[in-house]
Amino acid sequence: MSETTPHSAPASAAPPVDIDICNLDEAGYQALYKSRIEPVFQVNENARLAAVQTLKSRGAIGAMAALAIAVIVWLLSNQSLGGAGAALLIAGVIAYAWAAGPLTAVGRRVKQSYCEGIAQAMGASYRMSDFAPPAFDRFEQWKLTPSYSRSHFEDWFSGGYKGSSYDLYEGRLEQRHTDSKGRTYYSTVFRGQLVRMHFPREFLGVTVVRRDMGIFNAFGGQAGLEKVGLEDPKFEKAFEVWGSDQVEARYLLHPALMQRLLDLEARMKGEKLRCAFQGGDLLVAIEGGNRFEPGDLFKPLNDPARARRIIDDVASVMRVMDEALSAQARRV
Repeated sequence: MSETTPHSAPASAAPPVDIDICNLDEAGYQALYKSRIEPVFQVNENARLAAVQTLKSRGAIGAMAALAIAVIVWLLSNQSLGGAGAALLIAGVIAYAWAAGPLTAVGRRVKQSYCEGIAQAMGASYRMSDFAPPAFDRFEQWKLTPSYSRSHFEDWFSGGYKGSSYDLYEGRLEQRHTDSKGRTYYSTVFRGQLVRMHFPREFLGVTVVRRDMGIFNAFGGQAGLEKVGLEDPKFEKAFEVWGSDQVEARYLLHPALMQRLLDLEARMKGEKLRCAFQGGDLLVAIEGGNRFEPGDLFKPLNDPARARRIIDDVASVMRVMDEALSAQARRV
C-alpha cells in the first residue's frame, strides 16, 4: 500500500498569464525570466553564498576531526588499518552531513521558491510535498506503475490549458524484500514523472498504450480490452495498444500524437513510457528519474537555464494536450 498523505490543492496559484508557453521564443523567455523568475533567484543568492561558506569552514573542521578520530582508533587498535579506515569513513560521513546541512536547507528553500515562481509565471501552481497524488489509483488500475510496498511523491505542478487541465508530479515506488537472514530492504521499482491531463470532453472507451514487450505482449492485455493495430509501422514496432473502442483508439493514436508522446519521453530524459485514455483523462507514466532539482548550488542561482528546463518540461505536456484535443475533434 502507498503512504497516505493529506490532499490539498497546490499552494499559491496564480492567474493565467498571456504567454504561449508551447511556442515561447528566446526573446519571450528572457522577458518572462527577467520579470517573474530572476527576482526569486536574487532573493536566495545571499543565503546560498553564506551556506557555501559555512560548508567550506565546517568541512575543514570536520576533516581534521575525522582524521584525528582515525588516528586515535589506529593507536588503540594496535595500528589496525582496517579499523582506522572504517573510523575515518564513518566520521567523514558524519562530518560532511554536519557541514552540508545549511546548504541542503538552502537548497530546499530555493527549490520551493523558484518552482513556485516558475509555476506562477506559467499561470500554474506548485507544491513540493505533502499531497495526495492526483489520479494515482487509476495509474495502478491500468498497470501503468508496478506493484510496490511504499511510495513517495513530490514536485506537483498543476495548471490549465485551452479549457483543459494538467497535473505533473514525481513518484518513487519501492518494493520490500527480505533476505535469507530475515533482514528487510527496499528496492526502487519506479522513479519518474506521472502526468494527468484532463479534457472537457470524455473519451468513449478505454485505450492503454505500453512499450512493445516482445514475446510478453500476449500477457499485456486487460479484461475488456482488445489488441489495437497502429497505422504507422514505426509506432507499431515501438508500442503495444489495447482498447475497448477500436475506432476511437485509432483516432486518438494518430502519428502526430504518438510523436508528441515520444517527444515528452525524450524531454523528461526517460524511458518505458506508458499511458491510458479513460473518462476525460489521459494518464502518462515515464521512468524519467529525479527532475526539478535546484542543480549545482556552488554556482550562482541567476542562470536562465535552470528555469528554462522546467518550463520546457511543462510545455511538452501542453503539446501532448494539443494533439489529444485535435484527436478528439477529428471524431465528431
